[in-house]
Amino acid sequence: MAAAPNYAGGALMGIQAIGTIAGAFMQADAARAQAKAAAAAAEYNAVLAEMEGNAEERRRRRGSRRALSSQFVQMAGKSGVMAEEGGWLERLTQNAAEYETNALNASIAGRNTARLNRMHGANAIRQGNMQAGAALLTGASRLGGMAYSLYGTGSKTETKTTQPDVPYYLERP
Repeated sequence: MAAAPNYAGGALMGIQAIGTIAGAFMQADAARAQAKAAAAAAEYNAVLAEMEGNAEERRRRRGSRRALSSQFVQMAGKSGVMAEEGGWLERLTQNAAEYETNALNASIAGRNTARLNRMHGANAIRQGNMQAGAALLTGASRLGGMAYSLYGTGSKTETKTTQPDVPYYLERP
């Protein structure tokens, strides 16, 4: 008597295969979504850093105008002294250049921070894509393992098609 085929086992393997495939795609989508969120946060931080750098540049320029005005009044305004070469006017010019350099450095620092944040966002996207690929590969590997366990090696050399179904205790050695 021939053994009845095991339909329940095949159905369960099919359900497991579908679950493995669906899980791999869900993991890949989650990795990509997380990467997009990290990139969006990095872009927000970049824009914020640029705005803060520009605001700091404006604040320093306002402060430098006040300081230069005060220095001018102290050096020349009260005494009525004429500007002469190498004196207080040259020092005032050097101070103005120094104040301008500080203001520009504040803006440059903001841009550099923004650039760094954007690089973090791009790296998050790359990392998310790699995690998504790894999830899909893991799912494919699991699916391949299930297929192997179900179908074996696929190289069956011996078949018992010529012998009738005989109980094992009646088989000849």
